[in-house]
Amino acid sequence: MEAAAAKRSVVCVTAAGGFVASWLVKLLLSDSKTRYTVRGTARDPGDAKNAHLNVLEGAEERLQLVRADLLDYDSVASVIAGCDGVFHVACPVPSGRSTNPEAEIIAPAVTGTLNVLKACHEAKVKRVVMVSSGAAVVANPHWPKGKAFDEESWSDEDYCRKNGVSNATPGG
Repeated sequence: MEAAAAKRSVVCVTAAGGFVASWLVKLLLSDSKTRYTVRGTARDPGDAKNAHLNVLEGAEERLQLVRADLLDYDSVASVIAGCDGVFHVACPVPSGRSTNPEAEIIAPAVTGTLNVLKACHEAKVKRVVMVSSGAAVVANPHWPKGKAFDEESWSDEDYCRKNGVSNATPGG
């Protein structure tokens, strides 16, 4: 049993209690072939909004929720150290319309992502998966209607600044 535990890959999932990340944690814990050990980050691991994670199959044995502030490099580095892989799912989400999207959403998202990537590099993490938002691609009034979004699709920065990130809709 101990030999099997030693072979498990340790993966970090940022913002583990979020909607998308919760499903990812569930999937990673339920994988009967690989049997990942998941280190999930949370602002407050003991917060009731993270309780759903503790009842997932395999959580008692293979889920560790840890406090992390993604804007603090040392906090991020200590969580990522020893991980084989990292799923960076966290992103600032305002509770209402943002009055300053650049400062409230974009800058913290960039800082947090750079901290995660730097920590992954320093810790020699084998794989990093970045999760993004539809807002990164859909807010472009010049994108042809009916054309599928792909890796060439990006939101128009000037349009987003002028109209606010929360006004982003497909096709403008």
